[in-house]
Amino acid sequence: MKKAGIILMICVALIALVVVIAQNREKPFEDNAPASFSDKDPIYPSEDPAPTGETPDESGWSEPSDAEEPVYETPDPDAFLSRNWEDHMQVPSEEQIESVRGIARSPYIAVYHHFPGVDRALEYCVDLHADHQPRGTYLCPFNWWMDVSALKARYASVYNDYTGTPGGYCGFQTLDDGSRVFIMTVWSTFCEDYDGNVTVFTPKVIYPEGQGRGNTNLNEGSFTHCIVPFDWHAGRDYRVLVQQSQSETTENVVLTAYVCDLLKNEWNLLVSIDTGVADVYMNSVGGFLENFLTEYAGEVRTMELFNLRARSADTYQWVSADSARFLLNGSISDLGYIGSAAFGTDGSSIWAITSGVSGLCQTPSDAETYPLAPGDSEEPY
Repeated sequence: MKKAGIILMICVALIALVVVIAQNREKPFEDNAPASFSDKDPIYPSEDPAPTGETPDESGWSEPSDAEEPVYETPDPDAFLSRNWEDHMQVPSEEQIESVRGIARSPYIAVYHHFPGVDRALEYCVDLHADHQPRGTYLCPFNWWMDVSALKARYASVYNDYTGTPGGYCGFQTLDDGSRVFIMTVWSTFCEDYDGNVTVFTPKVIYPEGQGRGNTNLNEGSFTHCIVPFDWHAGRDYRVLVQQSQSETTENVVLTAYVCDLLKNEWNLLVSIDTGVADVYMNSVGGFLENFLTEYAGEVRTMELFNLRARSADTYQWVSADSARFLLNGSISDLGYIGSAAFGTDGSSIWAITSGVSGLCQTPSDAETYPLAPGDSEEPY
């Protein structure tokens, strides 16, 4: 009996050891990473996600609802100009702006950020400032592709039906009615096996629950996006964070966007999307400044990004961007552009300005790399 008791005690000890090992095994997005953003007590939106600016219909599609039209021209009392934009481009007259109304879009400026040593990332963060954001403007601080190496090891081909590489983007828009929103889009992932069978993994919005919609069109392929109202102010500084995690239910990669009003030091969880796939990582990040309504092409648009940083999925360290590349009117979509554009870097910031009126400035070269001074590489929350 004594021998049996000893054997029983040894068995119990071995079982306890196995449980401890299982609980502490390596997890790609949790245990080995620094404290997650969810531990930082962000200030969330109202618990009732219904008034999001989108009205779901029976099909699950949704359209922005009517919103009270703000007076765009009224300056924000807390706003300030980040720079003298007239040093970069002449201000167009009202007559010049009217002369190009409805003809074509103003120049599209894309910018690609380089983070030394970061091949794949768990988080991207950037501070932004926008002095001029008229209607029909999309200021996107993050446009990313996905590292799908693990999927390519299991499939003959992995792609999307837009750029060829799965990814997504997010940012701020000023709509035709003057309302301001935040939008996040993630493309579907197409996986073709060695027998030629294609499986489409469609992203799903998990916050706000019941919001977002899927779409397929000739311009941007198959994707899921979500639009939520966010009353951001031109002339104020904001911090945008896109964070990757792993779903406890689906085990897929989840991408979540947060925005902090730096004037109030107030974080907001805005959108969270399950990508539909596992074992992928964000990489090759960029951004863009876009005019998407030709009615407002002539007006001036500006963008400034600073303190760009990424957290490596391999070292878990935050790294600041050291350079940027620009691409003028390089959208994959078949769109026409007219007007003036200027862009560049200044210290640790990236800046851009556009108008649909031609001849307002000399256009810089988009065939060179622009250096960035080291920005903040500390944990941003």
